[in-house]
Amino acid sequence: MTPSSSSVMRQITRSTGVVMASVLLSRILGFLRDWTVAHQIGSNASTDAYYAAFTLPDFLNYLVAGGSLSLIFIPVFTKYVAEGAEDEAWHVFSTVLTFMGLVLLLLVIVAEVFAPGLVHVIAPGFNATEKARVVSLTRLMLPAQICFYLGGVLTAVQYAKAQFVVPSLAPIIYNLAIIAGGVLLSSRLGIAGFSVGVVCGALVGNFGLQVYGATRAGARFRPNLDLRHPGFRLFVRLAIPIMLALSLVFTDDWIIRWFGSYLRAASITWLNYGKTLMRVPLGVVGQAVGVASFPFLAQLYSDKKYGELNRTLNSTLRGLILLLVPISALTMAESRPLVRLVFSHTRLGPADLGATASTLVLFSLGMFAWAAQNIVARGFYAARDTLTPAVVGTIFTVLNIPVYWLLVRRFEHLGLALASSIGIIVYTLVLFGVLKRRLPGYQASALFLFFLKIAAISAAAGLVTFRLTGWLSGHWSATSARGAFVVLILVTPAGALLTLLLAWILRVREVGDWPKKEPAADSTL
Repeated sequence: MTPSSSSVMRQITRSTGVVMASVLLSRILGFLRDWTVAHQIGSNASTDAYYAAFTLPDFLNYLVAGGSLSLIFIPVFTKYVAEGAEDEAWHVFSTVLTFMGLVLLLLVIVAEVFAPGLVHVIAPGFNATEKARVVSLTRLMLPAQICFYLGGVLTAVQYAKAQFVVPSLAPIIYNLAIIAGGVLLSSRLGIAGFSVGVVCGALVGNFGLQVYGATRAGARFRPNLDLRHPGFRLFVRLAIPIMLALSLVFTDDWIIRWFGSYLRAASITWLNYGKTLMRVPLGVVGQAVGVASFPFLAQLYSDKKYGELNRTLNSTLRGLILLLVPISALTMAESRPLVRLVFSHTRLGPADLGATASTLVLFSLGMFAWAAQNIVARGFYAARDTLTPAVVGTIFTVLNIPVYWLLVRRFEHLGLALASSIGIIVYTLVLFGVLKRRLPGYQASALFLFFLKIAAISAAAGLVTFRLTGWLSGHWSATSARGAFVVLILVTPAGALLTLLLAWILRVREVGDWPKKEPAADSTL
């Protein structure tokens, strides 16, 4: 690794540490948010309606590329900064904030008016009472999307300035507000108390706090509608493919809820709980690395340092493999005592806990793929190419819908979890293959062999951990919270140590090297 590349990796590592700490806390709070739903309400038709009510607001946010604002805006912003035209960068920032804010306000008003008809499309399997509840909750949460979008632009400029602390606080405040809404208001408002928390959290954490953060980063906002500016046109050109595409990354939850509305009550809730648990390690590692690395990847592309970009991307993917593949194997092995422990003292019964644990196993199969696609897509976005991931993602969404249909008919909610993992794994492999052909000089053979080695180690350690978990569960009655805790305390260190031992036996040098230096095998990159 060159000195310059090493410096970039050190910056990414420091930034990742900041983001990882905040994401860890955010994911824990995200779980506590769902735990509070389980504690206050349980798992039933009203919780299914609550989770289904997020579909229309999420779609609205997706329609204006709200979830990808950082990926779209950072390359535009850094382009002007790299050219020494920071004043122009802030002008484009003001244009985007003004115009897209007005567009989103109009869309929210339209969605409020036509919510009943739209809910019939997104949750067709619900009965009339459940649909009415979804409509009410949807209308309550729709205004939060304005805060999410404006806050997303403000967050993007902070990332572009390599300032990660204030943006990292947004999801923490958001989750705290939802928890507070549920605890304080659910006795009077029922499940709607959580929706009130959604709106309050978005207003305070995702918008209000980010105004402060962007100002601290030197943001200069002057409302304008300079829609002919080349920077705004570049932003639109990057955003349109994401706006029009239906990538599996974004549509997976919507598809699951659509099919889930036809299943027995609580199916959507089980799937949501299982996916939330899977997202804890996924967010802590995958999201943190992706958020922290992207501004540097975009800057390397703007500076035309393509060789260094390849090495940085490769090192980032190795880090994900090293961390997430073993974590996913251990999560699958310990799913039952894990779910029993974390959802103890809630209204969930044994059937709910068993169903949630099973969905967690199947979602965890795709854990690494969810993180890897996040990094691979950023390789395209850093090169200001949003079209390729959008096209590939849309194709795979269409191709995977029959998989959802076939598996849900055979395995009900478990089929939806399995279809989700199959789809994201295949999508990630294809997207990586396309990226490999796009990046000059990128060598993937060593990375692929490294993945196979870590996967084999993780599978062996996971199998032993699963057997040990089953044996200990019979002795400590893992059906109780205390017994589940004892089992997890014993098997988790054992599984981690076995993974490290196997890695040492197979001479996986990256265990000690990443992220300090790049393995010699990749010197050809």
